[in-house]
Amino acid sequence: MANPSTPESGTHVETAPEARHAQPVLPLLIAAVGGLICYGLFFNRGIWLSVVGYSIAPAERVMQGDVPYRDFLFNYTPGVLWLNAVVMKLFGVALMPIRIGLFAFKLASLIVLYLVGRRLIGSWPALIPVALTLGWLGHKYIFNVHPTQYSMLFVLLALFPMLIYDDREGKRWLLLCGVAIGCVLLLKYNVGILLLAAATASLLIREKLRGNGLFSVAIVKKCAAVWAGFAVIAALLCVYMAYHRALGPMVEHFIHHASDYAEERAVGLPPLRSLIPVAAACMAVGLGGLLTLRFAPKLFRPYVTLMMVLGSTAILIPGRAYILKDSATSAMAYFPLLMFGGALAMLLLRFRRGSSGLRTWKSERQIVIVGLFALAAYLEVFPRADYYHLVRVLPPVFLLLCLLISQIFPVAERYFKTYRPRQATQVSMAAPLVLLLALGLQDTWRPQFDWRLRFINRFPAPADRARGILVGRRPAERIGRMTEIIQQNSSEDDYIFSFARRGGAFYFLAGRRNPSRLLWWDSAGIKQEDKGAVLGMLAEKRMKLILMQDGLADQRVRSSVNANYHEIGEVADIGIYDRNP
Repeated sequence: MANPSTPESGTHVETAPEARHAQPVLPLLIAAVGGLICYGLFFNRGIWLSVVGYSIAPAERVMQGDVPYRDFLFNYTPGVLWLNAVVMKLFGVALMPIRIGLFAFKLASLIVLYLVGRRLIGSWPALIPVALTLGWLGHKYIFNVHPTQYSMLFVLLALFPMLIYDDREGKRWLLLCGVAIGCVLLLKYNVGILLLAAATASLLIREKLRGNGLFSVAIVKKCAAVWAGFAVIAALLCVYMAYHRALGPMVEHFIHHASDYAEERAVGLPPLRSLIPVAAACMAVGLGGLLTLRFAPKLFRPYVTLMMVLGSTAILIPGRAYILKDSATSAMAYFPLLMFGGALAMLLLRFRRGSSGLRTWKSERQIVIVGLFALAAYLEVFPRADYYHLVRVLPPVFLLLCLLISQIFPVAERYFKTYRPRQATQVSMAAPLVLLLALGLQDTWRPQFDWRLRFINRFPAPADRARGILVGRRPAERIGRMTEIIQQNSSEDDYIFSFARRGGAFYFLAGRRNPSRLLWWDSAGIKQEDKGAVLGMLAEKRMKLILMQDGLADQRVRSSVNANYHEIGEVADIGIYDRNP
């Protein structure tokens, strides 16, 4: 997987424009068809009730005229709500139109990932980050409506013009980069700000590598082009929110939420001792490879191939090598950090060696740009190590991995002493990619199927607004029962309120309204006065029905509900309460 812009001599040259245009179409078609097939298998499977309550129910409120932050609190910038409100306005109030829209976003992200990879490492190698992304499809709820599922498209669209600018110059590319970052801001404000910092740092480092000073009018103009594109989108957001008297509440909530969320989000990385089995296995395999190269070089390729087969088998075959599987899963939480550390080490090593002859530092510039953009996307979830968050930010990290391998490839060839150094290098570079793909299949694909290889989510969700969506048997029963109780004991004009996060989905699924500013009772950043307003509504019996989980420990809530409501049913651990006469 050699970088087409990096000849084996080590001299870095710009790719000729005519070579860039002579790209085969077949790899692009393979990427698109692969996305259509893989995403097509899952776009209508699974319902994450909490996410429906937090991202889709408020989108319906927006469609009905509510404004985020003025009429209800939301922890992200409102782009995902606006987007899905438009989708439902055009195609109907249901889950299926939203899923189809998300399908289009994910497929577009995959194609842009391929195009960025093609620019960096060539047409056919660019299929590797695509394959890894499809291998790490998503954890449990693949098509959950989360802002990152949409913003990843704009993260990659921001990276693409920055790489084009690195080749061709031209401030229009910087302007487009800034506009794409502004679109990220609409969906995830913290990622938008991080990407803006990454783009600015990329420009400054690029100019330094090209021998220019960091304090000049030219560099200020280049940075200003990125900031101008970003400012256009940010200004539109601010003007719209200010016009609707929501800008101040939005900023205030973000500040309050950030301070409260700092501790809540700290899901620690797995303990380092959990990495011991996989680290020991890698060291043993590596030592065996070195010994094979030293004493039987012709057996190196068969040896590496055998290790790939055995490693993939240990990961994929059920009921085997539990310790190794668990250790590999834990190691995946450290994978992005390893990539960023590897990129930094490679850059420092090259900078220390300096230049020999004519050198434009093109490869180093690419590593800086891709690495900083991937880091900005990853910092959204850091230090979270759970797969729900981690898998969503992996595509640019996979891109960085393939870029680093493409840089190592020509160097590794010079050190292999086998009779076929290029083939030995290829198989040794393929080994970690194959094992990484196998781990993705084990951890993100396998949980979608039962032991008979049938989809777990294969039962129709019994709710009109979920028509066409397939879920597990028990979720189907619970959704049907909860929707039935709510609709039989309330009308469309009635208010309900759910203290349970999962119960919030039934604002949407049952077609009922939430009169409060709260989407989740226990969300970070909620002020006591907003909770007090809900308690006041309970005392006034403003809500027709209340949904409350068994484990709710807030005695103020329990006392108020028990005094003003009576239980009429229970689904799983959520009780349904009707107001007293």
